[in-house]
Amino acid sequence: MKLLFGMIEHESNTFARDIGDFKHWASVGWSVGEEMFAKYSDKVGYPAGMIKAAEDHDVDLIPTISLGNAGPKLTKEAVEYAIGEIIKVAKHRKGEYAGICLALHGAGCAEHTDDLEAYTLEKVREVVGPDMPITVTLDLHGNVTPEMVELANGIFSCKQYPHIDETEAGYLAMKTLIRMVRGEATSQTALVQLPLLVASPIACTFDEPMKSITDYVADYAANHGLIDAAFLHGFSHADVPCAGASVVVVAEKGAKEAAAEIARHIWDKREQLNFEGLMPDAAVDRALAELKKPGTGYVVINEISDNPGAGAPGDGTYLLREILSRNLAKAIFGYIYDPEIALLAHKVGVGGVVSGLLGGKTDKRHGTPIELHNAKVCALSDGNATYVTPMYGGLPVCYGKTARLRVGNVEIIVTERLFDQTYDDRPFLITGADITQYEIICIKSSAHFRAFFKSRAKAIVNTDPPGIGTSNFAFYDYQRIRRPIYPLDLDTTFSPLT
Repeated sequence: MKLLFGMIEHESNTFARDIGDFKHWASVGWSVGEEMFAKYSDKVGYPAGMIKAAEDHDVDLIPTISLGNAGPKLTKEAVEYAIGEIIKVAKHRKGEYAGICLALHGAGCAEHTDDLEAYTLEKVREVVGPDMPITVTLDLHGNVTPEMVELANGIFSCKQYPHIDETEAGYLAMKTLIRMVRGEATSQTALVQLPLLVASPIACTFDEPMKSITDYVADYAANHGLIDAAFLHGFSHADVPCAGASVVVVAEKGAKEAAAEIARHIWDKREQLNFEGLMPDAAVDRALAELKKPGTGYVVINEISDNPGAGAPGDGTYLLREILSRNLAKAIFGYIYDPEIALLAHKVGVGGVVSGLLGGKTDKRHGTPIELHNAKVCALSDGNATYVTPMYGGLPVCYGKTARLRVGNVEIIVTERLFDQTYDDRPFLITGADITQYEIICIKSSAHFRAFFKSRAKAIVNTDPPGIGTSNFAFYDYQRIRRPIYPLDLDTTFSPLT
């Protein structure tokens, strides 16, 4: 038996002023055909789980493409090209495969669609028809639509945030597909959309209150014999009608009732999910207070609002400006995206000095540029590394030409490329910086960094200044999301069976 598989993911921040072409989409790398096996076999991620499930169940796979990123909504041309690569294989190999397993995201938007996932599935269905079984994976931050449910035979999400279980989700999606094709299982999928926006910093499943909610869903699925159940937190940085949290259940029977009961439980906990971030000055004050407490180690300050993993530009300056203004000893910032400064540092070389404007070049919503005057170039790197975070351990990463600068007491990692958020210590280490020798580590991320840093840091302090990755929902000029919705509308009511 042969099955077709692939990955086409994008998390689209509709508040970004730019629009993403295919070059942007593929800027963190993409794989075509057999390259997928080389990249993901015995590694981590949704395709890795799919490959492992196929191996365990003696199934041959036909690869298409793997592509994933976050950023502004996409151009129509980018979408048609990427989907076209999948369709090309689906048409050419039609008749060979008995089912399809795709890794999607759930928060993809383009010029011509608010629902990239349903659009992708529609295009695939045009080739294979309505009867071929198709299972998909979604990111925990997917905004799930009834159209996705209608077009797929099973939706399987990762459950943990940070997403350390993408491999498991891919495995389950492929395993269930195999069982469907072999006639060993049938399934129904139920969706309940909650009128709820979830702030990502409060949603880390390692910590309360989200840990207890996540455990409840897992226990419910096990005790009721469900194939799968997930509470998807949704993606609040997209001004689309489907934005918001949801519950998805896949089961042999009783999926609708199970989804309703789980959704009711979560809704009753909504007030526990309220979040308010600190401004940079207050966050630095708290970090310094944490350093004075007994114990050793560094404190991480994570800048939520300029998280590239949520589509933000990665060149915001609010937190960096605060660190520089205090000239904090043993403080390092990693990283800020600025190709101009990174390339200039490489031109002058180690030991040279760099002057110019740093950051704040995408827009002014994330802070204005910082004037550098003779910043010393401490180290240079080609930016190539291998992730060690549990999320992506073993997968390659490239930040392009990278420099470590020193301004007073503060060191700054500057990169040529915007390669997602800071997941682990690789942006620092490639320039020779050992983060255990510092006291304040500043990064741009919302929660994924916790997979690496939580067990290593003395404390974690978040800061949430203005920016399109913020969890301050009042910052956004929402025009198209469902209303009422909590917590924007505190009197929102909800009944899961209506």
